[in-house]
Amino acid sequence: MKGKAQVLSGGLAAALALGAVAGCGGGSPQNAAGTGGTGGQTGGTLIYALPPATNITWYLPITNAGNASLYNAQLYTQLYPGVIYIDHRYQIDYADSFAQSITYNQAGTVYTISLKKNWKWSDGHPVTADDVVWDYQLIQATDAKDAPPPWPNYNAGAGGVPDNVQSVVAKDPYTVVITLKKPVNQQWFIYNGIGQLTALPKHAWNKYPNDIRQEIIYLAKQATNPAFFTVVDGPFKLQSAKSSQSWTLVPNPMFGGHKSTLDKLIFQYEATNDAEFAALKTGAVNLGYLDLSQYASRQSLASSGYTITPAYNFGYNFIELNQQQGSPMYAAFSDVKVRQALEYAIDQNAINQDIYHGFAPPQYGPIPTTPRTIFFDPNLAKPLFPFDLAKARQLLESDGWKMQNGVMTKNGVQLKFQVLYPTGTQSTTQMMELIQQDWKQIGVQISLKPMPLSEIFGVIQDTSNPGKWAAAAGTGITYGGSYPSGEQLFEPGGLDGFGYNDPVLDKLIAATTSPAPSQQVSLKEFFAYEEYCAKQVPVLWTNGVASLTAVAPNVHNATEQYLNPTTGYPLLNYIWMSK
Repeated sequence: MKGKAQVLSGGLAAALALGAVAGCGGGSPQNAAGTGGTGGQTGGTLIYALPPATNITWYLPITNAGNASLYNAQLYTQLYPGVIYIDHRYQIDYADSFAQSITYNQAGTVYTISLKKNWKWSDGHPVTADDVVWDYQLIQATDAKDAPPPWPNYNAGAGGVPDNVQSVVAKDPYTVVITLKKPVNQQWFIYNGIGQLTALPKHAWNKYPNDIRQEIIYLAKQATNPAFFTVVDGPFKLQSAKSSQSWTLVPNPMFGGHKSTLDKLIFQYEATNDAEFAALKTGAVNLGYLDLSQYASRQSLASSGYTITPAYNFGYNFIELNQQQGSPMYAAFSDVKVRQALEYAIDQNAINQDIYHGFAPPQYGPIPTTPRTIFFDPNLAKPLFPFDLAKARQLLESDGWKMQNGVMTKNGVQLKFQVLYPTGTQSTTQMMELIQQDWKQIGVQISLKPMPLSEIFGVIQDTSNPGKWAAAAGTGITYGGSYPSGEQLFEPGGLDGFGYNDPVLDKLIAATTSPAPSQQVSLKEFFAYEEYCAKQVPVLWTNGVASLTAVAPNVHNATEQYLNPTTGYPLLNYIWMSK
């Protein structure tokens, strides 16, 4: 996995989010006919529905900020699997990883990655340690502060890469050795450092072997060109791509892991939830989702043999507040009492029951309550900011805000702004309209502007123009197999920071990445970060919305294990179809 990614929160494709908890062990169980095997059946076209108005825009496994969406990653990981694969239990699954093992010295400064020897590129060349080292060199170059546009890499700095890396070398064709400058939390580095690595075809792509800067310029230009990605080592090859229509993949017969028995795998663009529902009814989609706003229609799918299951992603959803200097609401949103008041005025219980039918538990911090994992702090089991309009208004007034003509005002600044949110999802619209009504009662007036998700990313990621937006809703963060600490998110310049800066939180984040004498001590440091972050409200926490998977009766293995909601990266090569 390449790390944390920003996703649509109110209508995640259900195949992303079957609930799971962190557990012990790893690896994939053996296949059995009717569950894990193919039952003697081969062929068929699996049509996998994307969320509404979601376009796939980037195919290179090293990604810039403007293209750091889960849905891009879902496709390119079918072509280029990671060195490690984090499974639905949030454990390393070596059966589906290019690595067969990872060991480290007692000090935790030297990590040895042993790679499988049977993997080949689709053109027949062996996949080797040199391909992994070259990927690291590209990551190092795209992480650099002076990296040319459209870099830097959105994952820059994650896992201490490259600042804490002394060397990454190929000890032999199937062994990579990473040496760090100083010890770190070992689990954190394996997940966030080694977890970034992917083998890339050096023999096919290395056009500028003596100029890494020119190489990353070249690859960035190719990143949006699907025709470039012909040499792959994953379970599928990309056959065709039609923007805002579909992306067709076919099995890669050279893949060294579990080979797909499908004829084709199609990532299907859907303009709206209604269009996707109609496609399920006609069979034009056979692995899709039922938006919770359409919950009353579930029986019409069930009567056709569809299996419908609620599912939860390991991450969090939020309303992003633009705290960059130059933002139209900089002065207000930089005030923690304003953020806390806005949080008090979000009726998460009503949103859960009235809009999401009980499938959207309230969330008040960076670690979800559902699915419950070892990372959830028990001290946060009681909501920090339960819905209370009176308390929200009192908090604003204690901070010097006064109601003037129905709008809270302070030093000439009004709590009046626009909120962007993704199109195509009725439940997200309903949620935002409810929040709009409640905020109005405390003197906060907002206008709502629906936009395609890709356009929202384009606006909010353009940090050179912070004055273009004030707030954005309907998106979330999936931890995507990364260690769920706050670096890359809430530190300055982070994926989810947008101007938020708190030195105290920075120190608490640093403690989660430092070596600890035991897991108990490590969790204590993590909980200290989690509690402080939850209370600071760097973003407005919103409900952890479930998805409802809709699986056609002739589609098999679409289970928690293979759809892997915990990280959002499915193993679609294990899904098979009966005739």
